[in-house]
Amino acid sequence: MPYAPGGTADPFGRAVAERMGALYGTRVVVDNKPGGGTSIGTLAALAAPADGQTMLLAASSFAIQPLLFQKAPYEVKDFSPVVLMGRNPHVLIVNPGIPATNLPEFLAWAKKNSNVAAYASFGTGSSNHLGFELLQKEAGFRLIHVPYKGGGPSTQDLVGGQVATMLADLPAVVSLIKAGRVRAIALGSAHRDPSVPDVPTFSEAGLAGFQSYSWYGLVVRAGTPPDAIKTLNSQVNAALADPGLRANMQGMGLEIIGGSPEFFQHHLETEGKRFRDAVQFAGIKPE
Repeated sequence: MPYAPGGTADPFGRAVAERMGALYGTRVVVDNKPGGGTSIGTLAALAAPADGQTMLLAASSFAIQPLLFQKAPYEVKDFSPVVLMGRNPHVLIVNPGIPATNLPEFLAWAKKNSNVAAYASFGTGSSNHLGFELLQKEAGFRLIHVPYKGGGPSTQDLVGGQVATMLADLPAVVSLIKAGRVRAIALGSAHRDPSVPDVPTFSEAGLAGFQSYSWYGLVVRAGTPPDAIKTLNSQVNAALADPGLRANMQGMGLEIIGGSPEFFQHHLETEGKRFRDAVQFAGIKPE
């Protein structure tokens, strides 16, 4: 687990690990190794034997990090996909003081305040940063990017009015939306989410086809025997099918996916292209 306890990735991974253990009579250990923009935990998984005993929880940053360095600490091809577990949509939120209650009003405000108002992100190159860059490209406006060290500080400053807007992970801000501390404008998924049923998707709100989200899957070191990957895939899919797990995760705003390793491989390739386009539009130079 290349993330600290808390957030979205950690409880999702723990829920799957616990259910796998219950189903198959074994203990699945969750080992948190945060830091280095997820590279510490990722490299620890890469150093483990390719025997199927060590999986890495790979989120959107897994596909983004190699794009941010001239000499990346790892490549996506260093790992083999096991299963795409799920994803959560980003939701466009604004401070309640911003005079916008829907997407057309937001876009009019954003164009009027281009190069003046600021938007927050979890950090340069994060999934919500690149998602907002693609939103700006699609809708034709430019706000000032203010990167933070994580979702907590960025959301806190949005509530306080230090920044005007951001794309946030839905599970992290559902309670703030319901309490009226932030205003939700549009959801970056294909369908509305039952946790915030009154929030329209971007397509419904007038920006056809636009989506933005964070995703979570499991990978193993390349070279792991195919039979081991097949077994892990079957076990994780069984855990994801558990009604209690699905209800808990969906209540957080997570969409459960599952499927084959090949499906996850295709997803990684598609996401790699989407993130490359966003990095290029944002003008991020590899370090």
